[in-house]
Amino acid sequence: MEIPLCHTAQHGQILLTGAEALELYRARPERFAGAIAPDGAQCAAWAEALGGLPVGLALDCPPLPDTDTCEKPVAMHYIGQCKQVFRPILHEDAAFYYLRGAQTFEALRAAVLALTDLSGRTVIAELEVEDDEGRLSDGTDIRAAVGVLQRIGVSTVILTAHDPHSLSEALELAAPYARLSLGAAVHSAWLRVQTPLYNTEVFVPVEHDSEENLLRAIEGHTAGRIVPRDHDDFILAPDGRNAHFIDPTIDISDEIECGPRLEEALLEAEEDAGAFKLVLECEDDVIALEAYQYMISRPLCLCAESAELLEQGLRVYAGLALYDGTWEQPEEVIHYLEQKYGLIRL
Repeated sequence: MEIPLCHTAQHGQILLTGAEALELYRARPERFAGAIAPDGAQCAAWAEALGGLPVGLALDCPPLPDTDTCEKPVAMHYIGQCKQVFRPILHEDAAFYYLRGAQTFEALRAAVLALTDLSGRTVIAELEVEDDEGRLSDGTDIRAAVGVLQRIGVSTVILTAHDPHSLSEALELAAPYARLSLGAAVHSAWLRVQTPLYNTEVFVPVEHDSEENLLRAIEGHTAGRIVPRDHDDFILAPDGRNAHFIDPTIDISDEIECGPRLEEALLEAEEDAGAFKLVLECEDDVIALEAYQYMISRPLCLCAESAELLEQGLRVYAGLALYDGTWEQPEEVIHYLEQKYGLIRL
């Protein structure tokens, strides 16, 4: 399933979520991009009933583990937990998977990695905006979240919010930097009062609303805005929570070892370099990277002599890591890491 990037001011399409809207689809098939089934049985039934419409399956992210008792690194443990939850739910008739309910952005990223480990299907991810500054509940900048997700296999991001202003602001912030399709889970009433929406191609009905109400509201909505996606003269390199915009000649710090002085070394490097270079020499270093990730306030360049160790670091790091050729890896390894984890080759 592919939803094209927004290039025109045409009205967006709906992702059908309720069986009561099947007849509406048959009457207005051009207004629907796909359907999100609640379980495997419905996915199979809808796939047969809806003909060529892509039918996907909703997947709820599991609760976060107890960080005090679970095996470290926590991210690796949670990826395994997601696999255990998702594996028996995946369905051969699903054209895509719709990930929702993540407690944090790190959890959502881990769930995406787990799902792409298990399946080659299209992934749509839902992000809940917390405030009118484009931040998620854990403080993650929407631009950082979109920047990461679009490089690790997510094709569409659906934004939700508690109020129309927050949704509008988040879409306006994300639109110039999104290289994937943007959508909104939105109350039809928000559209009827002409809430501005930016590059919004897909709409999902919210609870207690309906596809029919949403369709009417979309067709009467005239506050859609198109923002050019032409910011290709820099690299978006989030640290996992904040967005950083860099060029390939960014000043990178000297190598920082993940030893007992890691916290102090990060503080010292912050004043002298545009990006941190962190060296992974053993599995304990990966645990240290996760533990001190909250202190990383710059783009991060990761290097390791072992390709396996480098991949472990990339699974744990919630941002997009840079690669500058230190301890050169085979071309096929770097290509895989670029595709799987969004590694940015300088």
